[in-house]
Order: sequence, then structure tokens, then C-alpha cells
Amino acid sequence: MVTQSENTNGTHAEPASGSNAAAVVTNGDANGATAAATGTEAAVKETVHLKQLYEQSTQFNHWRYAQQQLDDMRSKVNQEVVSSIKQNLQDESDLRTAQGLALDDLPQDLKYLTVEDELTLLGFYERRIVKIFQYWKLPSYVMATAVVYMKRFFLENTAMDHHPKDVMLTCMFLARKTENYLMSIEDFSKVLKSPAESILQLEFLVCKTLRFHFTVHHPYRPCLGFFFDMQAVTENISKLQKVYERALTLIDTALHTDLCFLYQPSQIALATLKIASKDEAYDFERYAKYKFKANESATQKYNSQLLPILEAIEKVLKEDRRCVEVDKLVATEIDKRLKMCKDPARNPDSLLYLKRKRGEAAGDDDDDDDDNGNPHPEKRVKLGDSA
Repeated sequence: MVTQSENTNGTHAEPASGSNAAAVVTNGDANGATAAATGTEAAVKETVHLKQLYEQSTQFNHWRYAQQQLDDMRSKVNQEVVSSIKQNLQDESDLRTAQGLALDDLPQDLKYLTVEDELTLLGFYERRIVKIFQYWKLPSYVMATAVVYMKRFFLENTAMDHHPKDVMLTCMFLARKTENYLMSIEDFSKVLKSPAESILQLEFLVCKTLRFHFTVHHPYRPCLGFFFDMQAVTENISKLQKVYERALTLIDTALHTDLCFLYQPSQIALATLKIASKDEAYDFERYAKYKFKANESATQKYNSQLLPILEAIEKVLKEDRRCVEVDKLVATEIDKRLKMCKDPARNPDSLLYLKRKRGEAAGDDDDDDDDNGNPHPEKRVKLGDSA
């Protein structure tokens, strides 16, 4: 007997072969041998729910968070970097004073970037990725993969560690390789007028921060699936086509928010179709009744589980400030402050940098700069899967 399986998003999957079906096996050996029951031969059947394909992905298992988790992660890494730069500036000042060198070029009263500043600057460069990939006329999912790589990277790093422009180029190059739209590093660097060395220099660090999880699932494909499915209850296909096109635009917008960390791609796709249906005066409720409200139990589950998720996604798309393109003047002002927040430990011309390099050459990773408990910027503890 095959029963209908229940998805984590509160909907029911249609019985089918593959990962969406609920497989039934008998309690016994691998061949389904029947179990003996107190003097009678009774087949004890047990329903085993197999995981959906998406639930087996690295994205589902490693890149899902609650909003509070995301806020805490970003706040923590920002505070760590600010503290590290302050200490390193003091160390650089002490080294110069000891050698009788001038301190005039050391920045004073710095306005360090806040988490909000970093998200704004990151949003500016995310939209540059979109424009470049649109110019190249590549599929949306290739662009989306590059943006998601960048968003993941800056969960554990800050713009004060690595400039978003540098990370952007590396993520774009990596996304093209991942999605099979290969471009040689020579051609890539020539087109974008950026040294190949700087792009490749960050590649391993980006891959490491991504935990080598390169496959990214986007809402574009489930949105297309819903579009085909909605045709079963649609008489006006041209209006439905407009709904679908509007939904794709909303998915592009959702890419700049935290939705990819909070909800499944299919949930985001369905929410965008629901919003687009309002915009185009399309009867989404008719499809909801057809797909999710087959009986009273299914209707109750839709209203209590799936509908709140769709409404939460809609709220983000309406209220999140990142849905609006960042003004270039705002990004420029933040970038100016970012240039002032340079860590001397990363400046090859600083005394602190040279001292640490000498320590590394001598095999001493625990020089006296670390006695106060402030680790090297490149050795800061990163948040891992446990986060």
C-alpha cells in the first residue's frame, strides 16, 4: 500500500515513484519477508517516509537559519573584526613609537562599518552581478548562484576583511564554472578589467567558506512547475503567463533578501505566484483549492502551515529595504569609510605586517601580538555548521 507523503512545508506530495513517494516496506529482512506473530502469520507493515530530493541537499542541511541566527552571526563577526582592527592599529602605533616614526598617516576616530552598512554595500554589488550577467545573457539561475555564493561568504566574513567587489568577481567566476557556463580566467579578467591573480587568490577562501557546497537550489524551477500545474485550472493562459513573468521578477528581488536562508525554494516560488496573482487580478484561490484543499484536513493544514509561510515571504518582499536598489551615492559614502578602516595587519607596508611575516618565517605563530587574546585577522574563529 502506498500512501500520500507529507512535505515539510505543510503540503501533500502526489504519490509517485522517487523521493516524493512514501515507500512501504515490511518489517523483516531486506526482501520484505513477513514477520511471525504469536502463532499466526501476520504481515506487519510499516510506512517509511523517504526524504525529498531537496531535503537531501547541502543547502537544506547546512544553509538554513532563523532570522535571529542570521542577525547574531553578522553582528558577532562584525564586532570581532572591529575589535581586531582597533587592537592592530594600537599595536602598529606602539611599533612606530618605539622606532621613532611618525603616526600622522594612522587613521583617527574611525567610523567603522555597521552590519547595516555592510548589508547596504553588499546589496549594491549584488545588483552589479545581476547587471553583468544580464549583459552576458546568461540564465537567471547562473546569476542567482553567484549572488548566493556572495551572501554565504559574508555570513562569516565582513567587508572590512575582504572588499565586496573582489569577492563579487571571484563568486561570479566560480558560479560560471559551477553552472557549466565556463569562461577562461584570461577572458574573464579581460572583460571585467580586473587582474586574474586577484580573482584566483580569493577562490580557495570562497570555496572553503562555502564548505565546498557548490550546488544551489533556486525558486526558478519550482516556479515553472507551478506555472504548468496552474494551467489545469486556468482558462485565460495569457493572464497566467503575465502572472508567471511577474513572479520571476519577484524571485529576482527576493534574491537580495535573506529569504534564501529562511525558506525552501518551492515556498518562495509559490509565494511570488500568489503575490503576482494579486497584481494581475488572477484567481490564485482557485488553484489553491485544486492543489491544497482536497478535503477538510488538507484545507486545515494549508491554512495553519503553508499559508503563514507564504504571508511571511510576502511581508519580506514588501517591507525589506534591500528590495529597493541601493543609491550609488550611499554606496560611495560607505565605501569611503571602508577604505579608512584598513587593518594594518593586512597592509604589506605596515610594521605590524612585517613583524608577523618575520614571525611566520621563523615558525612562531604565537608572537607577543597575541598575548592579549586578539588573534590574527586571518586566524579569527569562524562560525561553522554548529551556528
